[in-house]
Amino acid sequence: MKPQFHLPLSTYPDASSFAIIDAIGLARQNDAHLVASIPQVRIPQVHPPFPTVIDVETWRGQAERYSRDSGTSMRGHIADAISETGFEVRIHGFEVREPFVYERFSEIAKCYDLSIVEASELSRQLSETLLFGSGRPLVLFPATSVYSRVDTIAVAWDGSATAARALSSARVFIERAIKVQVISITDDKEIDEANRALLISSLKHSGLDVDDVSIQAGGETATGAIQSAALERKADLLVAGGFGHSRLREFILGGVTRELLVKAELLVLLAH
Repeated sequence: MKPQFHLPLSTYPDASSFAIIDAIGLARQNDAHLVASIPQVRIPQVHPPFPTVIDVETWRGQAERYSRDSGTSMRGHIADAISETGFEVRIHGFEVREPFVYERFSEIAKCYDLSIVEASELSRQLSETLLFGSGRPLVLFPATSVYSRVDTIAVAWDGSATAARALSSARVFIERAIKVQVISITDDKEIDEANRALLISSLKHSGLDVDDVSIQAGGETATGAIQSAALERKADLLVAGGFGHSRLREFILGGVTRELLVKAELLVLLAH
């Protein structure tokens, strides 16, 4: 049974970057089917209670045409990207009314093994909606890098339930990996070392080459320290639990998840 990857592509109010279409390579390398969801956004009619200088109907038509044209461009770019590969990308086109676009993406994502979204401020709301609403893992695609094979996987391990779910969700990648790194920050929160040693032993018993990586964040944020450690050790994918605290607490205090959603420096798999 092949994995099913989902690529949600925004067309309004901001169109997804063409760079995210490089995620096709992630599906190809992992022998997965890929479905690209492309919405035609419909803007509800608005009847202002007071006279206004804004031509609401003209604006509504322009917004819907922008969504349509963005979707057409996305389809063309996908066709160009796969033209010489023999790889097939299924297109799921659908209509949705604003402001329910992200919620509809989340419903669609429930039907696939994971969704792939670009890590950027523009995509942050979509990423959060998918992470909380779909019940499926999310792969963040860094905007500044070119996709390469996932041979080495870094696991950000703090012993939490969300970290365990993320590790389980990453199985499709771990089964093909050459090495796994278990990275824990020892000066950020208390780590259950016996539990951590048991995880490493379990991974090794599965036949994996496992590196035990304990680090201190020092002056860095936890996100920065984890990503730096992963990149220094040539990791291709970072696996992390998403929103280990409540969403409100993460919003107020910041946190690893919120920073990764906009500043991922390598492929990141998140699960909540």
